[in-house]
Amino acid sequence: MSIILIASLLPVALLMGYIYKRDTFEKEPWPLLLKAFGFGVLAAMLDMLVAGALNFLIPKPSDTPLADALYNAFVSAAFPEEFCKLLMLYLCIWKSPYFNEYYDGLEYAAFVGLGFAGIENVLYIMQGGLGLAVGRGLFAVPAHFFFAIFMGYFFALARFRYNMRRKYLTLAYLIPVALHGTYDAVLMYMNNLNDTDILQETNAITGILYIGFLVFFFFVWRAATRRVNRMSGQ
Repeated sequence: MSIILIASLLPVALLMGYIYKRDTFEKEPWPLLLKAFGFGVLAAMLDMLVAGALNFLIPKPSDTPLADALYNAFVSAAFPEEFCKLLMLYLCIWKSPYFNEYYDGLEYAAFVGLGFAGIENVLYIMQGGLGLAVGRGLFAVPAHFFFAIFMGYFFALARFRYNMRRKYLTLAYLIPVALHGTYDAVLMYMNNLNDTDILQETNAITGILYIGFLVFFFFVWRAATRRVNRMSGQ
């Protein structure tokens, strides 16, 4: 059990240390950062209810590999997960006097996102075994971190640019949803194709999708890093 926890939470801890170290202004108090992390865990629990409600309200389309992937990626994952993260971020930090710099939005959003990613990672690895740890550590956990960076970026703009608050709060939700849904949809579509019987065709499509996924992941990483640099003044 201890090995599973270490394997699950090590990438989370590394990214927490990274985003904290990049704060070159006033360091945020660790109790409040850990509170944000805990709110991320709560977001994962709330997501079970919200996702269940969405799946009930929005019927699943025809059972084709692409339709199934898009439904699960957006309706079952991206829309409810990013809503729960944004809600918890708002409840945790919006009115706090410590939220007094643009970078704080990124930092607290990252801790909320990593709280969500941490508990999700533990559950996945407990069910699927340690073999999942490397792949999830290299892609799934950083992906949640990147989505949170975009959320925190627009969340901070909404906090300090009063005349455009509604626009930036909307973007703080929709941009992570678009990135998260695309990330999940590509992976789910590849998995769905691999489950079909047309191996020769699906292998070629899967290869193209895998290359596209890596390009997309690199783009998101670069764009998130630029926002961290911009907000941290580096």
